[in-house]
Amino acid sequence: MRSPGALFSLALAAAATFHAGEARPQPAGGPADESAGTGGTPAPGAAPAEPPASEVPVGSAAAPAGIEVTVEGNRAPPGSVSLTRRDVRELPGALGDPYRAIEIQPGVTSIASGMPYYYIRGAPPGNIGYFFNGIQVPLLFHVGAGPSVIPAAMVQRVEMHLGPYPADIGRLAGAAIEAESAPPSDVWRGEGSLRFVDLGGVVEGPMDRDTHVLVGGHYAAGAALTSALVPSVDVGYADYQGRMTYRLGPEERFTVFAFGAYDYLASIGKEHGAEVTDVLLDSDFHRLDLRYDRDDAASGARVRSALTLGLDRSRGVGVQSAEAWKLNARISLARPILAGRALLRAGVDAAVDRYVVTPRPSAADEEAAGGASTEEDSPAEGTAQLDESFPELFRSRLDLALGAWADALIVLDERSTLTPGVRVDHYTSLGKSALAIDPRIVGRFGVGDHVRLIPAFGLASQLPGLAPLPALQIGGIPGGLQRSLQASFGVEADAGPVNFSATVFRQVTLGLSDPIGTGRGTNLSTERFLTRSLGDTYGLELGARGALRRDMFFLASYTLSRSTRTRGKSTVPSAYDRTHVAHVALLYDLGAGWRAGIRHVFYTGFPADEAAPGRAPREHPDRIAPFYRLDMRLSKRWALGARSYLGLVLDVQNATLAKEVFDVSCDDSGCTPRKLGPITMPGLAIEGGF
Repeated sequence: MRSPGALFSLALAAAATFHAGEARPQPAGGPADESAGTGGTPAPGAAPAEPPASEVPVGSAAAPAGIEVTVEGNRAPPGSVSLTRRDVRELPGALGDPYRAIEIQPGVTSIASGMPYYYIRGAPPGNIGYFFNGIQVPLLFHVGAGPSVIPAAMVQRVEMHLGPYPADIGRLAGAAIEAESAPPSDVWRGEGSLRFVDLGGVVEGPMDRDTHVLVGGHYAAGAALTSALVPSVDVGYADYQGRMTYRLGPEERFTVFAFGAYDYLASIGKEHGAEVTDVLLDSDFHRLDLRYDRDDAASGARVRSALTLGLDRSRGVGVQSAEAWKLNARISLARPILAGRALLRAGVDAAVDRYVVTPRPSAADEEAAGGASTEEDSPAEGTAQLDESFPELFRSRLDLALGAWADALIVLDERSTLTPGVRVDHYTSLGKSALAIDPRIVGRFGVGDHVRLIPAFGLASQLPGLAPLPALQIGGIPGGLQRSLQASFGVEADAGPVNFSATVFRQVTLGLSDPIGTGRGTNLSTERFLTRSLGDTYGLELGARGALRRDMFFLASYTLSRSTRTRGKSTVPSAYDRTHVAHVALLYDLGAGWRAGIRHVFYTGFPADEAAPGRAPREHPDRIAPFYRLDMRLSKRWALGARSYLGLVLDVQNATLAKEVFDVSCDDSGCTPRKLGPITMPGLAIEGGF
């Protein structure tokens, strides 16, 4: 019977072929744009670009002497990490995906090598929220470990809020990953990529003085080839994006943005001579967002109102089908007060979700209907319990969530700010209701010109969670809300072109919903998904990044942490607790359009233990062996004109062919590691743009 950890193995196997020929879309403008970006450290070999005034921190070494700089608040909030597209496009192993690049940040632990689902400060994947332009995305990566459903060409910046996060982000007890699109281009531009498994691209530009449009998409044209290379896998995926921005006046904009994705992933095997298809993922989602923005230049006030319509669907995983029709409305206001010494922000939002769930028909139901079940129609091994538990967890219903929030960025002096905030949410589901009041406060205090102290404290709440699957949200609020107490104290320091950071943190979650992290095992009953625990994670995060010399850039991170789960009087380590996690990356500019990079990944093993009836969990179990991985990247770009270019990229994840233990199987004699791989993701791509 398949364990929850094993559910990820097939996705990894399929991913080994998805990234062959991985393209890395680049900003339009070709090689002449290599140093262009939206902030951060210049790429290797690029002339240091002076950032816009709104992005230069007061007192920063980047600010020209004698010039007064105004901070408008578009840099990452204190305690958060901001990654620009330029920061990650050359990162080996990230496969050109800004969302995937967060793996290198301190505090982040992946479930398995190459799998873009993370534990962040001990919070499970179901408690991590992903947003694009303020719209929550239910499934971020195609077929589990494939490319992002949002093309990199559309992403200007990614911010990782480890917690506490800004008050406008709510209903999450873990971390939040927020991506922001680039503003509409004033000239026509396009980017495309060609890999042997898929192709995609984005084109945008002005229709007239006031109207800008964007269209894009991604299609797994080589899905048949993927299935031929990995016969046990059947896979397919696609996505689309369309945006129109209309300027109503000098200070007003109206934007219509539609996007969505489809994914299918199944394993194919044989039982008793008959072919059996085990569907792991069959889903799609769609979003239509209507947004109005107004910026008042005279008062500095900003108003945003938005209405988002959505449809999420999943099929064949524990239920015959599940649909979620979504309506989300939100409005926010930001206005300077106290003679510009503070920025007040406030807003309200409402979410209405209509779930329509159709359980799988049982064998008895099929026989009563006059049908005869066959070996091929019978559920694959390990899915019977899901067929029993999912109809109890996911029922047809109407859910409602209402929220209000406010915070204030208070400028204490030219180097110090304080941001208190509060968020209130009310949930209703299946006749049950819950109220969450989540205060938070974050500070940034400058000590001299090059050192900053960042304390942060807050409370965050969330409904009971599961793995991030479209239309599958546990109904009825069983066990109440998850409530996470988040505290950290960080230090940032600049030493010339190098930035250092160190943070100690503790995150305690009451009523934690973590079916895959509370204990490994093959039991997939309803009880496992509804079991709550006390989650406690604490540790130290270290980071460094900067230019070692003009043609060499580096990033490094290290996390020392301990993550436990307490049920009753028993406290055990999380099933994905890794004591040490380290990343080191070096990026080189070789000249003549050639670039190269190398990254080393290391993490210690998770607990070699499994939950089973009659088997007592151990507080100090043995650990599996540590894992090492080496990623390499080499690229070349040719200028075809003033703004057009053609590029070739070779990107290899796990170039050393290292095997990884992804699960353990335990009995009375002990626990046996179950290895996967080697999973090596070679990316050979042709990319181009104008």
